[in-house]
Amino acid sequence: MVGIMSNRRSLRFAKTTCPVCGSREVARDDHKGDLLCTNCGHIIVRTETRAVGKFDIAQHLKRNGRMDFESLRHATGASEDKLFGVVRSMEEMGLLSEMQGQYSLTKKGQRWYRQRLGQEWGY
Repeated sequence: MVGIMSNRRSLRFAKTTCPVCGSREVARDDHKGDLLCTNCGHIIVRTETRAVGKFDIAQHLKRNGRMDFESLRHATGASEDKLFGVVRSMEEMGLLSEMQGQYSLTKKGQRWYRQRLGQEWGY
């Protein structure tokens, strides 16, 4: 059977509880972005938070030097899940480094930020 795609869902656990059954077995569906309780099946509706991008994070780190996750979350206004995904992506790209819970831009990250800043200003 060549060419058959898998319909498996990509789930990862979130730090929240189900309002219906109180279970802490709440997972995030990475394909749809929904939170769902794996115990009772309830889909949890979340309030939307501000979207955050790599440039936003780089800008805050450039201004403040080192920041921990909670400070980044507060500065960007993003949810934990959204911020975690972008930070992880930036680490995989080599733009961020994490040391003792503090994030900072790498040399590559600083170059990336300067390039994006130049594009924003039309240089």
